[in-house]
Amino acid sequence: MTVSPVEHLTYSTGPRGSRRLRRAAAGLLNHQFHSRSTITYDNVIVTPGCASAIDAIAFSICDEGEGILIPQPLYNGFNFDLLNRSNVQVVGVKYESVEGYTGINDLFQPEVNKAALKAALSRARQDGITIRALLVSNPHNPLGRCYPPETLKEFASFCGENDLHFISDEIYAFSVFSNPAIPAATSFTSVLSLDLDNLIDPTRMHVLYGASKDFCANGLRMGFVCSKNEGIMGSMSSIGIFSWSPHILQDAWAAMLEDQQWLDRFMTQKKALMLDRYQTITGFLSQHGIPYFDMNAGLFLWVDLRHLLVSKSSIRHSDYASLKTTSLGAHSNLELEQNIADICIKNGVMIAPGHVYKAEEYGWFRITFTVGQDALEEGLKRFLKSVEEMEEKWGVEKEVIAQ
Repeated sequence: MTVSPVEHLTYSTGPRGSRRLRRAAAGLLNHQFHSRSTITYDNVIVTPGCASAIDAIAFSICDEGEGILIPQPLYNGFNFDLLNRSNVQVVGVKYESVEGYTGINDLFQPEVNKAALKAALSRARQDGITIRALLVSNPHNPLGRCYPPETLKEFASFCGENDLHFISDEIYAFSVFSNPAIPAATSFTSVLSLDLDNLIDPTRMHVLYGASKDFCANGLRMGFVCSKNEGIMGSMSSIGIFSWSPHILQDAWAAMLEDQQWLDRFMTQKKALMLDRYQTITGFLSQHGIPYFDMNAGLFLWVDLRHLLVSKSSIRHSDYASLKTTSLGAHSNLELEQNIADICIKNGVMIAPGHVYKAEEYGWFRITFTVGQDALEEGLKRFLKSVEEMEEKWGVEKEVIAQ
């Protein structure tokens, strides 16, 4: 790339971002995200990463101490993004006690979400917390699935009825692949593509995107907010000077977004690699009798190690009721879950315990599988060594686990 002193070494077009990148981002949203209404560069503001986008929009929507609803389990980074500067509370949407909820698959059902959101908003109000928005990650992090259009419409309807903003974090939009294990899996649908005219004021709907996941470029630190709310765009612009993305990096990302042939090749290759690594990790886990939640989106797998936290009789009867975070033994289960993560670290592999994602049941872990083949195979060996060490230490029978 040729460095232009006028374009790259000055303030250029200001803290909203370069017009070139905003036009490229608008093009992406119009054509790849299939936006129903035309997005222009005036509807886009550039940030140094999606974390900064979340921070900026929270700062613009909420006063200190107010809250944003987020379905559980939730990406643990949201806690840092919302709290550190804006002092906005993460208010988790719980599902365990909701009518119709029987397991993880139900977290994506519209009626279950409708009931869960209503209950969460009611609890927040009872606790004296003013809720300003609903934030969802679609595709979901950490569960690795996409919300169906019916559920996205339910989210929008709920926000419209309760005068809330609807924020859709779509940073994994192009990290969705065809998984033969779940041929009927929901594919990605952007909220921009849906007819929500009668459900929510369009100025209360905002979409976030970034380069770090789909483009495998965390260090590029590039993201953006798409919104048709000029007041919020102005507010984010006013603080944009404190988190200004270098224009030379903006042009680098713009060049990628503008080159449709390169973009198609890159994403096709990436999805093929994702499926290959996914089959490596799931084949390994299945071989060793370790359950997991099938996924088709994102860079990670939700792995089930609940058997390490309960008695043999409980495993035989698939009874994990004692592992709910509301159970009497919650503190002990939390310590056991953390012990599992610590033993893995001791053996040279890091896995993320479910409690950092506010999972409602102990014993689940997020494992990132989108790494080099050699690194993945070595990591899985270390992971298995850790699991076997824990099974021996705690007296868990392998025959029981496989059931």
